[in-house]
Amino acid sequence: MSKRKGFTLIELLVVIAIIALLMGILLPALNQAKEQARRQVCASQIRQHLYALNIYANDNDTKLPLPSTPGNWLQDLAVNTVNFMLENNMSKKIFYCPSNFNHQKYMDLFWDFNNDTWDSKIQRFTDDSGFIVSGYCYILDTNPSSVNNRRSVQNPIPKFPEDTLQKKWLRTTLVSQPSSRELVIDSIMGMTQNNTKYGYNFGDISGGIYTQSQVYDSTSHLKNNEEPTGGNMGFLDSHVEWRPFDAILTEGEAVPRYGTVPGFFW
Repeated sequence: MSKRKGFTLIELLVVIAIIALLMGILLPALNQAKEQARRQVCASQIRQHLYALNIYANDNDTKLPLPSTPGNWLQDLAVNTVNFMLENNMSKKIFYCPSNFNHQKYMDLFWDFNNDTWDSKIQRFTDDSGFIVSGYCYILDTNPSSVNNRRSVQNPIPKFPEDTLQKKWLRTTLVSQPSSRELVIDSIMGMTQNNTKYGYNFGDISGGIYTQSQVYDSTSHLKNNEEPTGGNMGFLDSHVEWRPFDAILTEGEAVPRYGTVPGFFW
């Protein structure tokens, strides 16, 4: 009888090396495909926000929602607006980008941040005051009588050299060039930090949630903490497009569109 030969140690090591090489080639492609899928889901969620806000405007003489209790961050969305959206076929998960793993993991903390009257049975807040911390940013005007550090028509958005028109906080759907007016966008924000690529940390953002629960907020669609890949931009005419991150730099530091701590970019 002939002896059965097994694999030698060298042959096994070669096979393991080949498998490791293939994994190294395939895993980045797989992760990229997953992120592309998450971007598509995110774009669809933003589109649902746009539809809901336009329905609101159609029912209110073209006026977009005025928050009853606006927050300082662009992610702060008043509960009266949230309840209206929920009544128009939206759900809690649609307010959070699938690419933002902090928002997905700690969604309830962001959702209940400034209002603990969520009733899961009827899927709405029972008190219209306060706001949620959403996973998206809203380029909505606030009450012009609000304090100066809140967004409003009294605080214009800075115009950058490549802008073809002056960006603006939106109060109504009756504006020029609605296809160029951002309304709901991916959250791209950062805290200033030295020795980083753009002078900002985009992944570990402390604020009210951190003070309350020691949970960092974060930019969606991150390449790493020093660099976002970009974001989905939802426009007033209800179309959505992907915009790669391409910040304006001043002395090596990215210039935000709004705010400083944190700065918001779009």
